[in-house]
Amino acid sequence: MNSNTNFIDFVSKTTDKLNSNNDIANEFRLNNLSKLKQIGLPTHRKGNEEWKYTNLNKFTSINYILPVVETEDSNLKSQELSPKEFEVINIINGKLSKKNNINNSYINIKSSSINTLTTNELNKFNSLLGDKNEQMAILNSALCTDYIFINITGGNVKLLINFINSNNSENFILSNPKVFINIDSKSQLELIENHYGNKNSKYTSNNVLEIKINKQSNLKHYRLLEESENAIHTNTTRVYLDEKSKFKSFAFSKGAQMARYDLKVSMPHEHSEVELNGLYCTSGKQHLDNYINLDHIAPHCISRINYKGILNGESHAIFGGTVLVRAGAIKTDSRQTDKNLVLSPKAEIDTKPSLFIYVDDVIAGHGATAGNIDEQTVYYMRSRGLDLETASKMLISGFAMEIIDKVTINELNNYLIKTYINTLPSYKFDF
Repeated sequence: MNSNTNFIDFVSKTTDKLNSNNDIANEFRLNNLSKLKQIGLPTHRKGNEEWKYTNLNKFTSINYILPVVETEDSNLKSQELSPKEFEVINIINGKLSKKNNINNSYINIKSSSINTLTTNELNKFNSLLGDKNEQMAILNSALCTDYIFINITGGNVKLLINFINSNNSENFILSNPKVFINIDSKSQLELIENHYGNKNSKYTSNNVLEIKINKQSNLKHYRLLEESENAIHTNTTRVYLDEKSKFKSFAFSKGAQMARYDLKVSMPHEHSEVELNGLYCTSGKQHLDNYINLDHIAPHCISRINYKGILNGESHAIFGGTVLVRAGAIKTDSRQTDKNLVLSPKAEIDTKPSLFIYVDDVIAGHGATAGNIDEQTVYYMRSRGLDLETASKMLISGFAMEIIDKVTINELNNYLIKTYINTLPSYKFDF
């Protein structure tokens, strides 16, 4: 049997074991297992543009064990990022921690593992997924140990969700965190989504996050990926915007040996606005895939995509940015850019921004760049008395700070400078 067949067999046995308990999600898991067996996992082959650059053999060839229970050291690193006024939720190895204590009355959390999730809330899950190419989300639904529903019912809410992976064994675990966030009309949510694992932990994390932003509501979303260097990370995020709603996102990525961020944003109602910012840093032999999609369905909507990458070592990064402007989406205003700083001759970037426009009367543009700092810029810095290494680091830092400077949470801004800027490799631009 090949690795995919072995993996599907593992999924079947794991789903059966999960369903041996009395769980509201039993039928849901079985339905998704049936779908997965019919369509299989994505394949790395010619013609499959979504997975053209990312091969899941590394994901499926591992002999997994079931996720371990929460351990006492699981929360240690989460203390490094603790912005003021933010409520904190810990999800450990795919399950909502029993130690969470939410004091904000505008935050309501339901969970299948603690038997508070209703059938109506469970039916919300997967409702924002598309009709095809959602295999990783279907796999997540077949193996999820805890369906977590978060309802924001008003006010101005600040929430930090730590997705923590903790594994002290020598074998890999596979966790499948699954969260649905509903933001009621005229509500404001500032969300930090923080993914990390304890050092040297061996795990694969296959995440799904669905977010519905209702009328006249705003979401400011910060996503941090700092998994263990052994980790494999896949993420499926689906966002739905209602009329006059706003979604501003900041994605910061580094760490895992292999990672894929699959973000799709749907804009089916008028006067919604989306701004997607990203900074990804790769080194060693890391593989990082950003697959970003915007779907303009209604008229009078605005979108911006601005991603930047810094590549070193023998790493490989991918940026696939697609903006679809459908028939009827007149007065769309959309821009996307992806800029990459390649510090090593062995590093590789594949960037493919795309526009598909099926209506007139729109403003749209896209562009991508990849390269090193030009000689004249370095010469200018050197002429101001800086040595080559200092000048090089300042130029790399300046490239990254354009994204970090947009972060308005002081504690988070300082944390990003510490973990992204202060840890930049020593480098000397040489011509």
